Amino acid sequence: MTESQTAAATIIDPELKGYVEYEIDIEKVLRNELPEVVASIDLAPLTASSVNAIPEGAKGAYVLFVDGYPVYAGKTDTRHGFRDRLNRHAFTIQNRKNLDPSTIAFKAIRILVFSNFDVEAILINAMRKADEGALAWNDSGFGSNDPGHNREGQQPADFDNAYPINIDRQLHLVEAGSHAVLPLLIKLKQHLPYDLRYETDLKPGSDDKYVSYRKGHVDQREAPEVEVADGDTTRTLLCKIMGALPAGWRTTVFPGRVILYKEDTRYRYETESFTA
Repeated sequence: MTESQTAAATIIDPELKGYVEYEIDIEKVLRNELPEVVASIDLAPLTASSVNAIPEGAKGAYVLFVDGYPVYAGKTDTRHGFRDRLNRHAFTIQNRKNLDPSTIAFKAIRILVFSNFDVEAILINAMRKADEGALAWNDSGFGSNDPGHNREGQQPADFDNAYPINIDRQLHLVEAGSHAVLPLLIKLKQHLPYDLRYETDLKPGSDDKYVSYRKGHVDQREAPEVEVADGDTTRTLLCKIMGALPAGWRTTVFPGRVILYKEDTRYRYETESFTA
């Protein structure tokens, strides 16, 4: 046997002729070959058309690039294939300062048998071994979930600090015309590429917490309609909404999200806040 064969084959009993157990070291193969596979394939822009061209349900490892340089490596799981994960990333990077979505691309590698291996860690370690500066977005908070209300005292993620949200870009999410305040807030919450939270009438302990944003607050439900213009930004829409609400409402902007609450609280990590 050669040295590589010896590493993969195990003789259980020298007296047992004609039998050996052979195990391929898949983790070693992935460690040695996966970075080469990544390097060999072409970049694709992180757009819906490119992502949705990937076979549905395909899963494996992927790498994001900015101007051709690797910034983030991840993997999909049994529930979320490439389409789900990459489209979510494409959504996250919209309306960020210091970040041009047109410069971001991806490479995705479908791995047919990998569920028992930490492919993400293998790929990160191998790529950082080759280039210590690679994959800066890993462990930066990129792609993490919003922490929820009453946690605004937490220090913002490194990714959000480096690429804070831009609330002054035109949205083109809402048709021009008159809109009721609560439906407008719901539409913004569902379609903004960053998290928007606003105060609701939800009672503590309610089982309805995951849809409470649809219920809103009595002030929002009873507010007069607002006039939306073509190309309104998040800022102008929120200012119009607050102008329709009673006194006491405040919009607070953080590096990674926006909140609209009936409060006068100032937060350590806010980037700005404003009232009607």
